[in-house]
Amino acid sequence: MIADFLFVSNDKYVKYLGICTYSVMHNMCPVVDKLRLFIMDCGISEENISRLKKQASKFRNAEIIFFNIEKKLSEIVPKVPNNWNRAIYGRLFLTEILREYDIKRIIYLDCDLLMDRPIPELFTLPLDGKCIGGVSDGESFQRKTALGIDLAYPYINSGVLVIDTERWVSLDASEKIIDYINSFPEKLVYPDQDAINFILRDEIKLLEPRYNMLLMICERDIPKILKYSKDYIYNEEQTRSALYHGCIYHYAGHNMWSWSGITPAHEIIFRKYHRLCDWRGEKRTVGKLRDFIIWSMVLFKRLLIGELRLTRKKMNEDFTA
Repeated sequence: MIADFLFVSNDKYVKYLGICTYSVMHNMCPVVDKLRLFIMDCGISEENISRLKKQASKFRNAEIIFFNIEKKLSEIVPKVPNNWNRAIYGRLFLTEILREYDIKRIIYLDCDLLMDRPIPELFTLPLDGKCIGGVSDGESFQRKTALGIDLAYPYINSGVLVIDTERWVSLDASEKIIDYINSFPEKLVYPDQDAINFILRDEIKLLEPRYNMLLMICERDIPKILKYSKDYIYNEEQTRSALYHGCIYHYAGHNMWSWSGITPAHEIIFRKYHRLCDWRGEKRTVGKLRDFIIWSMVLFKRLLIGELRLTRKKMNEDFTA
């Protein structure tokens, strides 16, 4: 099996790309014949490109392929300006890759996530004729209401997308999504994600949360989420499985390279791959002192009640201190 993954980055986020791609190679290379990592280059220096290639060369069946799309990004000019880094639009130029490579299915991954278990099944999982597969987002009700998407449709987090490339091309998805971003009269909170969900609203297959564990939670948080969150569609079994046996952990809204704000589960996953990848020499920041103090107090409390130990044991059978 050839497994194809798509990433987007510039120099600002290259350390995220470095640790993310390492986690993918670490988990996927042992279970596939060939792993291809396609990088949408939105301004990565030659030095960092060489560094990424060197890291990939440590895995015998991994190949890393760069597509420079800096000029293509100028095609996206949102009607309402926003503060998002323009690299977020990189995935929308997927057709640039498809012109040169025969790919039936590709999995897009944000750089601010880490894979902790192989996911070869996503390359053969039926999408039931849909274009993309993804995990429901925590703000689905709010965003669907704002965008005018019927509540019967899902709204997914675009950090992990399983893409049927033939369907993507036949729907002319790239052009339609870009046009929507450029012309939508109201402010898009998450421009690329909102546009993907609107244009492909009836082309989405929902995946289990273990393929994109977005929630920064611990065991004791699960009942609260199930009881109070009207946006959360998964049951207790699925949530617990995603927490302790997740395949992909997403640090959305949090900085994995900061000591503050990350719950024990995500902290352990980061430390595991940080010490393995070629960016292990990069130091982590403290962030705001107030946030760090609050995070330290919460961590200490969880340690006292044994939750950190439980999380470590259940989530990381292969973790070596």
